[in-house]
Amino acid sequence: MIVRFSIEAEYRLVVATTVELSWICSLLTELIIPLSIPPVIYCDNVGATNLCANPVFHSQMKHIALDYHFICEQVQHDALRVAYVSLENQLVDALTKPLP
Repeated sequence: MIVRFSIEAEYRLVVATTVELSWICSLLTELIIPLSIPPVIYCDNVGATNLCANPVFHSQMKHIALDYHFICEQVQHDALRVAYVSLENQLVDALTKPLP
């Protein structure tokens, strides 16, 4: 798959995470385990984070329209939240960077 922008690449990762998260939330609902707060997806790309929350669709992103509408619907219905996290605060990268 060829991506034209780093925003698009990060956004596609958020889409994949949203799909998996929706499945997990459905499973928890079937098991009668309520979620007290909506889950949060942390993304290190400000543009991708803004694209998830902003209902204004950018013309350069027409080819990812279905993904866009799926995430916006989830965010607008408080099913999940997409938040920015800086590279310095990403716990997942702790072992991939040299120690100070």
